Amino acid sequence: MTLLRDLPLFRYLWLSKAISSTGTGIGLIALVLFAASSGPGAVSLVLACTALPLLASPLAGAVADRVDQRRLLAGCEAGQGIVYGVMALAKPSLPALLPLVILASLLATFGSPAGKSAVSRLVPAEHRSRANALLGLAVNLQIVAGPAIGGFLAGLTRTSGAFGVNAASFAISALLLTRLGPLPPLERQAPKAKVGLLADTTSGLRSARENLVVRRLFLGLLVFVTFAAVDNVALVFLVQRALHGPTAEYGIISAMFGAGMVAASLALTVKANRMPAAFWLTGGVATGAVGMILTGISPSVAVACAGQAMAGAGNTAALVGIDTLIQERVPTRMLGRAFGTVYGGAQLASALSYITAGPLVALTGPRATLVIGGTGALAAGFVLRFRPAPAGAKQPGLNDEIHGPGC
Repeated sequence: MTLLRDLPLFRYLWLSKAISSTGTGIGLIALVLFAASSGPGAVSLVLACTALPLLASPLAGAVADRVDQRRLLAGCEAGQGIVYGVMALAKPSLPALLPLVILASLLATFGSPAGKSAVSRLVPAEHRSRANALLGLAVNLQIVAGPAIGGFLAGLTRTSGAFGVNAASFAISALLLTRLGPLPPLERQAPKAKVGLLADTTSGLRSARENLVVRRLFLGLLVFVTFAAVDNVALVFLVQRALHGPTAEYGIISAMFGAGMVAASLALTVKANRMPAAFWLTGGVATGAVGMILTGISPSVAVACAGQAMAGAGNTAALVGIDTLIQERVPTRMLGRAFGTVYGGAQLASALSYITAGPLVALTGPRATLVIGGTGALAAGFVLRFRPAPAGAKQPGLNDEIHGPGC
């Protein structure tokens, strides 16, 4: 936690992410509970609407490399606050809600690469693994505090209260981000050349294809998340149909995933620099997949909670490894586009997973769906194996182009 004390600008970024992530978790649990009454297909549809806009991540990454990142972040947070405020006040039906869900997700998409890229400008290189772990802790509040609060609010006020709290969290987050100070785009190699947004996006995709680290992360996450994300659809039906638990137990089991993420984040804020990023990525993928299988075969709520906590811890370790690998092996001026491409692949996989998960749950049941997903995720994790960078290897700078050494 010394980073939060010693780096005040990073502290504002962390607080912003912690508050808005908690609100996001509250809003998401309300969306799932709202859709669950209409069956697995409705849950798949809502979650697909949260994932599909994230396919614009490569474009969002190009935007992040071209504009003041503080303004982009604050604007996207404020915009999401307005959207969820409309949801809370208008109380729309499911068909009317879906366009608002898409808009909120699109705003989140354009804010994400800027937030991840800002870390390299606010935190010295030797502390970035710990900083990524701290940001992971902030994001994990979405999964540990969000479900518990969201389930409680949904029980009291249906969805309007949960959406209202989410809107307020984004408003506070946007205000905190104004304290960061300017984060203007870095100078290009050819500053006088007028390069359009589409050309920047294309160059980012081309760079991702040529960079072995980015390419392998993109492909590996595409396969891994396609299997792993079925958890988000299957879990509510595991509780309702297999474990015969009430809505509150769904919130508790979901919160345990977040508890595992928080525990791993706290541990990694101390230990992340002791092992290479590749270690956390590989270990996290394996741990998360095994936890998902354990959830699927669980005979009780307690065992399901343990499986979800294990999956959450693995998820955090993998994300810290991914973010640090990108920051280590991609030139700073290309970071937004690299993050946009990698996480765009992950969100493409999420959309595919959500579309197929509903029919899979209906056909095989929630238990089999979780076991299939965990087994596939474990196998896909072999694509995400990396060798550590050589000791003393030069870190990429503003004008460096690299092609993924050490893979």
